[in-house]
Formats: sequence, C-alpha cells, structure tokens
Amino acid sequence: MAAVVTEVAESRTTGDRLAAWTTRRLGSMVTVYLTVGLSALWMVLGARSVLGFDPYPYPVLLFVGNVVQLLLIFVILVGQRLLSESGERRAQQTYDDAQAILGECHRLQALIDDRARLLNRGAAAGRELDPCDTAPIMISPPLAVAPAISTPNRRIAAWLVQRLGSRAAVVVATAVIVAWMLLALLGVIPDPYPFPFLLFCSSLAQLVFMFVIMVGQDVLGEVSDRRIVETSNHTAVVLQQCRHLRQHLLAQDELLTAVVERAVDARAPGGSGAPAPRAHTDQDVGSGRR
Repeated sequence: MAAVVTEVAESRTTGDRLAAWTTRRLGSMVTVYLTVGLSALWMVLGARSVLGFDPYPYPVLLFVGNVVQLLLIFVILVGQRLLSESGERRAQQTYDDAQAILGECHRLQALIDDRARLLNRGAAAGRELDPCDTAPIMISPPLAVAPAISTPNRRIAAWLVQRLGSRAAVVVATAVIVAWMLLALLGVIPDPYPFPFLLFCSSLAQLVFMFVIMVGQDVLGEVSDRRIVETSNHTAVVLQQCRHLRQHLLAQDELLTAVVERAVDARAPGGSGAPAPRAHTDQDVGSGRR
C-alpha cells in the first residue's frame, strides 16, 4: 500500500502537489482564526482615527480579500478534482486486491478438489466428498459500473469542476488579474485603483463558483457512496468464497479422520491401537488449532 501511495504522489504534477499542499495548510481552524484576527486588526488600524491607511469602507482590504478568495476558489476546485482522482485510484486498487484474493481462492479450490479425489479413494461407500463446483467468481471493475443517473445541470456542474479544477485555470485567473491591474494602472483600462470593476467581476465569479463547488461536492459525495457500496460488495464476494472453501476443508477433515480411524483399527489386533486423531470442529478452525 505504501508503494501505491508513493506512485500516486509521484504521478501528480507540480501544480497538483502545490494545490494539495495549499489545501492541507489552509484547510484548518488556525487559518480561520488568523483570517478573522488579521481582518479585525486591519480594520482597527486602518480607521481614520488610528493610522488611517485604509479607512472605511476599507478598499485595500476588500481588494486583497476579493483577489485571494477568487484564487482560492480555483485551488478548492483543484482539490476536488484530486480528491475524485484519488478515490478512483483507491477503488481500482481495492478491485485489484479483491481479484488477487479470488485468484488465490480459485487455486486453493483446485488443490481442495485434488485432495478430495485422493481421499475419496479410501472413503466408505456413501461418504465420498463432493467437488468444489463453484464457478470462478467475477467482480465488476470500478469503471464498468454504470454511472449514477444525473440531471443535465449536474453534468454541467461536473464538467465545470473538471475544467476549472486544473492548473491551467489557476494560471489563467492569476494572469488575467495581474494583467488587468497593470493595464488599469497604465490607464489602458478605465478602472483606476482600487479597481472597482475588477472587484465587481471577481465578486460575481465567486458567487457563481461557490454554487458550482457545492454541486461538485454533492456529485463527489454521490460517487464516493457508490464506491463504498461497490467495495462492500467485493468484500462480501471474497468472504463468501472463503466460507465456501472452509466448509469443504471441514468435510475433508471429517473424512480424513474416518479414514485414519479405519486404518488404525485394521492394523491394531482386536480393534485397539493408537488413539485416532480428533476430528476438527468449527471452533478449532476458527481459533487456528489443528
């Protein structure tokens, strides 16, 4: 599993790792406390009666906060995309592990059949063992499962989350903001400091993107629930196969005990001799005793 985690980490780009690092560092209550504290301190010190560098309605604070919020929205979208991709990789890894376990169960089943045929040669009439007639069990890979039914609006939101949650979207948004401010300062764009039209467009984009993020979280939650159900089904299949093999092993233990008892009775004069091995019970098998 450690190798899988390392492989996933190495498969990410530098932008993805930076977005994941930013999400881990900023996604904490410490960040919330610092943001509230710094905002309150800025408003107190920026008031006209104190230092007066940013009086009410605090245009510099609003401008900085607006730009940071817009960029963080794209970081959040990147985090959602990475979360979805990580879930898909974990589901694929679980599927591969379940397939490997079932493969071992099929090989063990063939070994049990060979041993059953050997034991049946010495079994009494009517006590022959039945073969493990279980057909190879197949489970569906994660990508083969039919997608959940969704509305066109949910598909549009998922498409937006996929497109906006990329490194290119973060780079483009940063470049547009920086270019707009430079052109406004040079007088090319009629939007002087503190760039009210840029703040208006940024606020509008944030409002729309927040709803997109909420829909994206809902879609990710639905996909995660389906993966959990699928993983549970795979686990149930593996458990059923193991129990089936265990029943055949218990039947072989009983027949083997009977065959040994007859062999001992046949060799000992008068039917007495060394004590025969004790038959295994379900409790012995469950506790690992032999």
